[in-house]
Amino acid sequence: MKIIPVVYAEKRKFFKDAVNAFLPRIVTVPLVQETGYRCSSLVKKGDIVREGQIIAVPHTKLSSENPAKIHSPVPGFVEDIVLCIGPDGRQGEAVRIKMSGSFTYLGKKKIAVDWTILPSATIIQQLSDRGVVNTFKTQEPVSLAMEIDTVKNKKCRLLVVRLYDDDPTRVTDSLLSSMFLNEIYTGALITARAMNASGIVFIMDSKSPVPEISKQEAVPIRFVKINITEYPAGFKKEIRKIVRKSIRETPFLDIAADDLYVDAATMYEVCSAIKDGIPVIDKYVYISGECIPASGMLKVRIGTTVRFLAQQCGGFRVPPAAIIINGLISGYSACSLDAPITKYVKSVLFLPAAKVPEQRQFACIRCGKCRNVCPRKLTPDVLYRYANGGTENDDSYIRSALLCSECGLCNFVCPSRLPVSQTVKMLKMKQID
Repeated sequence: MKIIPVVYAEKRKFFKDAVNAFLPRIVTVPLVQETGYRCSSLVKKGDIVREGQIIAVPHTKLSSENPAKIHSPVPGFVEDIVLCIGPDGRQGEAVRIKMSGSFTYLGKKKIAVDWTILPSATIIQQLSDRGVVNTFKTQEPVSLAMEIDTVKNKKCRLLVVRLYDDDPTRVTDSLLSSMFLNEIYTGALITARAMNASGIVFIMDSKSPVPEISKQEAVPIRFVKINITEYPAGFKKEIRKIVRKSIRETPFLDIAADDLYVDAATMYEVCSAIKDGIPVIDKYVYISGECIPASGMLKVRIGTTVRFLAQQCGGFRVPPAAIIINGLISGYSACSLDAPITKYVKSVLFLPAAKVPEQRQFACIRCGKCRNVCPRKLTPDVLYRYANGGTENDDSYIRSALLCSECGLCNFVCPSRLPVSQTVKMLKMKQID
């Protein structure tokens, strides 16, 4: 493994608390919230909806599949089913709801459920019904219930919980871990029960103190520290290597790529969904950037626009030239201030023109920067040229794309602004198929 020092570190404050964002008058809820599934709306124009009501269900090929359902984040009535461009740039249908009426959960006392008596099948079904999506890989959010179904029949089933961000320019999971560690810990125990885990391993910042755990837990638990100031440090391969090096005992020594990997945000939502019975109707989002006078962690209703969030942070001091969703390295640029917050959004960064690099693409200049920075020691430039009709290469060489971790560093350093990472990923997917 080759560790690459972070080439960009945003100057940021670490907050002790998060605050509730103002409630939007209108929310726009996209009908695509996870990879591979598009939902059908259960509501139509003019319908009255409750806070937390299921408003869309995914198209499934098999009755045994458990994609995450979509809920109304606010009470009100459906203004229309509209076309919407999501924060990832994809266009699709969305339910637009105008808020009115009384709330089901907001301002009401939480009644905790004794989840320790719930059968595994019940927890899995509730995770699906309440819309929990695993955002360990923010580019490919997937139903947590479906992932649990995939691993629960595995002989050794480890739950791996990452308590920091895989992209160091996005600090959401790190902040959540400092603010809500008890809830995240409970969410991990619930998930472990659902999948009948052989063990739980928490991967955490080397500078964070190790919390005390009960000796009466039904599953063995370990904490492993990693230097999160180096990149990449949050991907599966790096995590597996540090776990095997740090814990020389079973079942942790048997950690594999097909175990269940989750992040702090997902475990917080599991606790809320199962212990408190609240569906996924909001997200903790880190708002920052030089374009706004204030930054911080906001609890945001799904369907809120990034424009509305900027207004709550004091409005724009200068117009943003780019709106970066989920980090500078592994995230993407939203094309509109009206892009809504979805289940997979963790951070929004407003960048001024002075901080936005040249976006025009040029021909590869063979500078070698992508090779030097690649933690897998690949030659991304050669793979890119091959995929775009360049020189033929030996099949075994092309299959080296399978080693790509999709960290995005080749894109980050490319002076020609070429989509190298996406191209190598495309080659990787062809090899898998």
